Amino acid sequence: MKKKTYVLGTAVLLAAMLALAGVAQSAMWVGAELGGNFPGSSKLDVNGVNFDSTNFKPSVIGGVTLGYDFVNSGFGAYAWPDWMKYFSVATDFTYNRLSVDYTTDINSFGSVIPNNSRLNGYAAVWTFLFMAHYGFMPDSEIPGGRINPYIGVGPAIVFSGIDGTVPVAANPRTNSRFSGQSTNIALVVEPGIRWVLLKNVSVDTAFRWRYCQPSYDIGDNNNVKINPLNQFTFLLRANYHF
Repeated sequence: MKKKTYVLGTAVLLAAMLALAGVAQSAMWVGAELGGNFPGSSKLDVNGVNFDSTNFKPSVIGGVTLGYDFVNSGFGAYAWPDWMKYFSVATDFTYNRLSVDYTTDINSFGSVIPNNSRLNGYAAVWTFLFMAHYGFMPDSEIPGGRINPYIGVGPAIVFSGIDGTVPVAANPRTNSRFSGQSTNIALVVEPGIRWVLLKNVSVDTAFRWRYCQPSYDIGDNNNVKINPLNQFTFLLRANYHF
């Protein structure tokens, strides 16, 4: 966790240093993002036994992003056709926790495992988005518009894992530990609004939906599947354009 905090802090520091340099608005941008992640109710399959309404606890999500606008000014610019100014590409890396919510729902995995058990996990996700946007309220300083609604769609690579403990029946004071990792492709859709505050500073308010189906092999003969894993995220992103 300390390593991820360091990466996020480095990105924020880089953006601050660039801002001090007073570089004009341009094609490329870098940002830092923070928000809340709310997984939907999922179907959990444990060795062929289904739990149809397993819930995960909300968690904090954070990350860093790098994007490119198809415009003809600033760093990385090119003489793109004028119509391409309505499109961008972006990639980001985010991290959030996944912890089972131990409810009383008889169809939930959290309701049937023994007391003092736990099932936690994480999702570290590398996302790629193709974005379309349109600017409103243009002026002499921001000819592209100060308010830019957008929609982004693309794939993601999800590196996730689970880690759990279950008390041993013969000795409740001891626990049996288990863990598993999975790498999967996800679909990501992100509608949002970009608010351009200065020539080189913008803020995004966004909602992101991410869909994947992770499967974890635990030991020699155990398997846990989450099908589907829908994650709904509200993001606040600060960007610097250089």
